[in-house]
Amino acid sequence: QPPVLYHTPSLYFQLPPHRKSAISHHRKLGKITLSYLDTINGSHWTMMMVLWRQAVLLAAAVVSEVDAFMSYDDSSNNIIRTFHYSTRNKRSWSEYAITEEEIIDSPSRVEFISPLLQDGYPQAVQEYERISSDPKPVLLYLPGFDGTTLAPFLQFPALGEEFDLKAMQVDMDDRSTFEDLKDAVINFLVQECIHGRMGERFGLYLMGESFGGILAIEVAAALKSNTQYSNFVQLQGLILVNPATSYLRSELYRVGPPIANSRWLRPIEIIPYIFDLTTKLVPLFLDEGLAMRQLFTILSSKGLPAVVNTPQREAYMGRVAMSLANRLKFMPKDTLKWRLDEWLQWGNAVFEDRLEVLKSGITEGEDDLGMLRLAREVKTLIVVGEFDKTLPSLAEANRLAAEVFRDNVVHVVTGAGHASTCGGTLNLMQLLRQVYPELNGYRRTNYDVGTTEWKPRGGDFNGLVPRYDYAKIGLSPLLYWSSDYYREWKDDETPRDRFKARGYLEGKNGVFGWLGEFFLAWQKLLRGLG
Repeated sequence: QPPVLYHTPSLYFQLPPHRKSAISHHRKLGKITLSYLDTINGSHWTMMMVLWRQAVLLAAAVVSEVDAFMSYDDSSNNIIRTFHYSTRNKRSWSEYAITEEEIIDSPSRVEFISPLLQDGYPQAVQEYERISSDPKPVLLYLPGFDGTTLAPFLQFPALGEEFDLKAMQVDMDDRSTFEDLKDAVINFLVQECIHGRMGERFGLYLMGESFGGILAIEVAAALKSNTQYSNFVQLQGLILVNPATSYLRSELYRVGPPIANSRWLRPIEIIPYIFDLTTKLVPLFLDEGLAMRQLFTILSSKGLPAVVNTPQREAYMGRVAMSLANRLKFMPKDTLKWRLDEWLQWGNAVFEDRLEVLKSGITEGEDDLGMLRLAREVKTLIVVGEFDKTLPSLAEANRLAAEVFRDNVVHVVTGAGHASTCGGTLNLMQLLRQVYPELNGYRRTNYDVGTTEWKPRGGDFNGLVPRYDYAKIGLSPLLYWSSDYYREWKDDETPRDRFKARGYLEGKNGVFGWLGEFFLAWQKLLRGLG
């Protein structure tokens, strides 16, 4: 539900309900009257103002006490300035000058993608082009604070058998706050219903890994807080992978901030930062050598991950692996500092507030009520790595199971570290079928049978399984982009065109349904001949 903005001719702003007592019902500053009628969902103050240059100084007395996002238009030179203000440090976070030639609405670089489509997985591309009349439930993956979708990429083909797989991706230059990310996810889900599903309500399984786990909990609580969201989305499951709700008690919290806050002379600052990053921070995300042993097992063609059991999936694995150099982006120090402070630390503070509400049973707003509903009504799967050195994930899983989620399942991945929990050892699709019985439907294929983890009786496969074809040499990399295993995805149809086509194919327009189907078939034939 979009926020309710209460405004005067020059000023728009919004306040959360549990902070209503902080400002009187009406406060006058010069010619500007501040008042409010309703509020947005939020764990801290979020105030948005759109005002003229002359109003900035008059509003400063109020803005100095709250977190604010403000934009104003200087009509004399057509420059819009956007900046964030925080009560935590009492200073401006950022300022962006925007000219007519370069229009940038916000510092946000968040996008939602279909990872299988982007990597040309044939079955996903065929389903997209076919526009099935029986839509799958959506599984939305929210990544860790690196903002990429690389950690669980091996699981994507199997998950794509059952789900319409979506993922959030965040650029390294992004400066979204925790609340910005939460709003972006909710807006995406609403738009997915309106445009992608023609207004039809769809089932949602929300999966968050590491920082994404905190964000997933907050988004799920927001979805459960407002009954209007139930007209768009039915939250059917919550999957948390090494959730960073324990960040304030973690090794990452001890090591990360000193690296991000270190000060050196500007010309040589990058050198000690890279050294600390590679020697202190990166090792926290690794396991006890299991991933490296699995890599050698795959390269020697002795075994493969349990979820890689067809040539198409092997080719997909190879394509993604060969493109890792381009996908792994360097994280600048400013980005590291921002995400540790504004994502992880702020998200943990929000979660601890929610936990206090659960313990006391006293709600102060809609999101608190949503957290109560989430804890009682939604079945939650918590997956953690046995040797997670980044976060105390095992202890945190037990805490979440005992204090937060009433209906839960905890699964420990043997030998896995923080980054490899969703790696080659785990068969996530099988685990989801065990936890959520409604997924054991007609879409189940022979490709996804087996256990959640492979434990060989003989031979040393390092958590992998023998090759599906028992070949002594793996699939040639020359075939990774062949027509049998790769299909290029071209997004040449607008959502509105797809809406019309789907309406025709389902026969919702009478005789025009037959004509639409005929012309679509003729168009595909011409493309095929071409």
